[in-house]
Amino acid sequence: MSDWREGKPYRPNVGICLINKESLVWFGKSSIAGPEIVSPGREWQMPQGGIEEAEDLVEAAKRELWEETGAKSVELIAATDEWWTYEFPENYKATGHKLDRFRGQKQKWVAFQFVGADHEFNITADHTDEPQEFLDWRWMSATEALDFTVDFKIEQYRRVFSAFSEYLRAV
Repeated sequence: MSDWREGKPYRPNVGICLINKESLVWFGKSSIAGPEIVSPGREWQMPQGGIEEAEDLVEAAKRELWEETGAKSVELIAATDEWWTYEFPENYKATGHKLDRFRGQKQKWVAFQFVGADHEFNITADHTDEPQEFLDWRWMSATEALDFTVDFKIEQYRRVFSAFSEYLRAV
């Protein structure tokens, strides 16, 4: 039996590590079905999304952050230079989702300092034409977050937390 991912490309993607003044990271409880299928109790993830052709990385990160969370009050901290990949789960079955044509995602990551107030967050997506990504949200330490993240993203998140470790609370 062949792997359904064979021959498919990675989707260019930007991930956002949004950090508050207490050095905690913003996490949303996923509402999306598709290749990024989640397990009960492990539905939490950082904002992320596709990069449009010729779109600047930081501008893509700001756009995705706004679309998914409503937040705009951010200051750039750092960004990764290299593409990091992850594969969608082997047991994923095609659903007609827009990500079906990809084997996984290749990501660059941007860390922002959140300088606004929590009431700025709007996860209903009523401010955009995009579908709602999250059902709930909360601030977590990098260590805590790994206990609530879907299994196939844990290594990617460890890499992100290592890259931005000087800005994060570990426990």
